[in-house]
Amino acid sequence: MTSAEYQSEFNKYTDLGYRPVLVSGYAVGNQDRYAALFEKTANAPAWVARHGLSSAQYQTEFNKYTAQGYRPVQVSGYTVNNVDRYAVIFEKTANAPAWVARHGMTSGEYQNEFNKYTSQGYRPIDISGYTVNNVDRYAVIFEKTANAPAWVARHGMTSSVYQSEFNKYTSQGYRLVKVSGYSLNSQDRYAAIWEKSGSGAWVARHGMTSQEYQDEFDRYFYQGYRPVWVNGYTVSGQDRYAAIWESQNGYKSSELQAIDQTVAQFMQTYDVPGLSLAIAKDNRLVLAKTYGYADKSTGTKVAPRHRFRIASVSKPITAIAIMKLVEQKQLKLSDKVFGQGGILGTQYGSTPYKTNIEKITVEHLLTHLAGGWSNSSNDPMFSNPLMNHAELISWVLDNRSLDNTPGTNYAYSNFGYCVLGRVIEKVTGETYENYVKNNILKQSGVTDMRIGGDTEAQRKANEVIYYGQGGENPYGMKVARMDAHGGWIAKPIDLVRLLVRVDGLNTKPDILAASTLTTMYTGSSVNSSYAKGWSVNSSDNHWHNGSLPGEQAIMVNTSSGFSWAVLVNTRSQKSDFSGDLDKLMWDVKSKVSTWPAFDLF
Repeated sequence: MTSAEYQSEFNKYTDLGYRPVLVSGYAVGNQDRYAALFEKTANAPAWVARHGLSSAQYQTEFNKYTAQGYRPVQVSGYTVNNVDRYAVIFEKTANAPAWVARHGMTSGEYQNEFNKYTSQGYRPIDISGYTVNNVDRYAVIFEKTANAPAWVARHGMTSSVYQSEFNKYTSQGYRLVKVSGYSLNSQDRYAAIWEKSGSGAWVARHGMTSQEYQDEFDRYFYQGYRPVWVNGYTVSGQDRYAAIWESQNGYKSSELQAIDQTVAQFMQTYDVPGLSLAIAKDNRLVLAKTYGYADKSTGTKVAPRHRFRIASVSKPITAIAIMKLVEQKQLKLSDKVFGQGGILGTQYGSTPYKTNIEKITVEHLLTHLAGGWSNSSNDPMFSNPLMNHAELISWVLDNRSLDNTPGTNYAYSNFGYCVLGRVIEKVTGETYENYVKNNILKQSGVTDMRIGGDTEAQRKANEVIYYGQGGENPYGMKVARMDAHGGWIAKPIDLVRLLVRVDGLNTKPDILAASTLTTMYTGSSVNSSYAKGWSVNSSDNHWHNGSLPGEQAIMVNTSSGFSWAVLVNTRSQKSDFSGDLDKLMWDVKSKVSTWPAFDLF
């Protein structure tokens, strides 16, 4: 954040009852920037925060507030235009321990003060490294605390030395509580404090770019962690970040490790570059995790922001849209689709319709009982690549007869769902994509789903790269033309947002009435295991999978209150791949003994 942005956020959150518990200053392009953490804490002490202070101003504020009974609890030194600046938080607490604060010290001066005060029973509780005229400087706060935990402090460490010390002390049961990055001779350096305290799960990262920090922030947020420390610093003109996260009454470390091992084995077996999953329990998002690569060529790792093609997982989305229109009495399941009196009339095709085509209803298309046009080796959706929707539908009606009377035979049909997309457009007067985005997804809190592009060059923002196996080409298909049957791209978290709005639990209000959901999830008389856009079973689970070259997906609602989605950016040629992706999520679920009470939506 710029200084103005930080001040704006400061005003916003303090007005809401939050207080800053950390502020880290650094410079980008000779402009000061800030990273901060705010907390809303019951019975918080009196506090004061300042930023952008010169050394003299900091000393003045220090004298002013310490005279009023405040003490500094966190100070950040940084350099703007080669002049040292300071951000500080003061607190007034009853019965505060003895303390000492120093700033502007060289490495030697800091070591002398360190030796002096630690020999008197003090320990460093906060340290900030920064550089002025290519000389490293330090600001530190010491405290004399009764029954203090064992601790270790180091400064002036290179990245490799810091990592070595990190490994050494964490293996001895210490946890990192403070880390400050800074630059010396255009190389990153680190000062850090470890304590042997606390028992919860925690993680730390350093040397992150802004995007890497945001991705790590998101990854850990969706595992129930919260940041307890963030430090911004600059190396060779580039902003970098170090951070610490702690688990908030979430998972046991052993559970997350078991999940990671299970996923890793699956990915290794099927040569999966990248995977993303999300799980909700009782309408609460309780976990989202990402693995592997969104783009192997750049080394970009999958993060919660990344979107994947979802292939036929698009069909339940189209089904929900149709059921919404039924609920609003804009159409009926029994409505004919083609011919005189049909929703689409004779809009498509140039010759008289072939036998039984005018008998096809909306319900026939939803349940794959239209009588033909199946996803066999001659799937219409993978033919005539130069045709648009209208041209393709017209060509099929003119040239492809039905195999059976509508309503008598189940034949999974991508083309049937393509036609449903046009039904939605005819009834609403909107494009299929816009209607679904505005009336289904938006109502479910989903704002980031789109119809994907065909080629790698047409990838949307934050969309992964797809990798074919066995000679398949992920970029040789008309994905945009697949819109209503296989064209969406999504994040697993967004698919789960939608799932919890059509699960019948109503902890989060469903977007369809209970009676409409019952209709949607009831299998047909011809195939009881497939309802209207959903696979179903006797356990009252509802799901759909999706598969295209370079992609595999599944999303599931269970009768026990779970909703989940998992997406990968490849498709293995091994026969068990689809089934094992389904099994993977049941295995992941089994690794957790007690699901957390938090909601990460």
